[in-house]
Amino acid sequence: MSQAPADLATLPPPDRPIALFLDVDGTLIDIASHPEAVHVPETLPPLLRSLDARLDGAVALVSGRAIGDLDRLLAPARLTAGGQHGLEIRTPDGTIRHHEMDIEALDAIGSALRASAASLPGVRLEPKGMALAVHYRAAPELEAAVRRAIADALTGHETAFHVQEGKMVLEIKPIGVSKADVVDHLMVLPPFAGRFPIFIGDDATDEHGFAAARRLGGTSIQVGDRTPTVAAYRTPTVESLHGWLRALAESPITEAVR
Repeated sequence: MSQAPADLATLPPPDRPIALFLDVDGTLIDIASHPEAVHVPETLPPLLRSLDARLDGAVALVSGRAIGDLDRLLAPARLTAGGQHGLEIRTPDGTIRHHEMDIEALDAIGSALRASAASLPGVRLEPKGMALAVHYRAAPELEAAVRRAIADALTGHETAFHVQEGKMVLEIKPIGVSKADVVDHLMVLPPFAGRFPIFIGDDATDEHGFAAARRLGGTSIQVGDRTPTVAAYRTPTVESLHGWLRALAESPITEAVR
């Protein structure tokens, strides 16, 4: 059984420069009824730019959202990023790498789900480009029906696609790709290489990222109190995380990288 995460305030100073990997929804911004309804605090984009400058560019967003959506949402901040749970990665030089996948199969799954979602009031299908998300936050009582619809839509595609669990959302994505791939890919590139990776997230979709950061000698921070988790540290809310990130951005450079 994994040990419960410790309070973030007890995190000791790392012994080498930090690299930050940041989930977005539920971590940097509070979750809303649907993805387009989120509120981005006006202080967040400048905070992210300050962190990126303080850590010499070793800050990456790692999200279920597409990279283009992250850029729109957090403008003018435009950071290194992993989108759609690692299906696309923008490296520090701006190059975007896409995972190879069967788009026609995903389109067929999407068509089947679109018909099902139309008969489930409050359920919303969100095409992401390389993945599909089915949101049922507005109709939690329909979770079982949503799961049945997804199982039906995946018939014949089970060897290539799987379901990623989230908070009131189920995402259909290619098998074998996760947020850990973003961490592994970036940690061999400058300015991330050789740094102390810290992965921060809130949901089950972040567990692979938590594990990757710890495997590479770093640590992980969970926002909230979801269990079980492999995160080493915990902070209660998005607001409390902002406070920790702000202190990091404003600390003397000799402390910010330790």
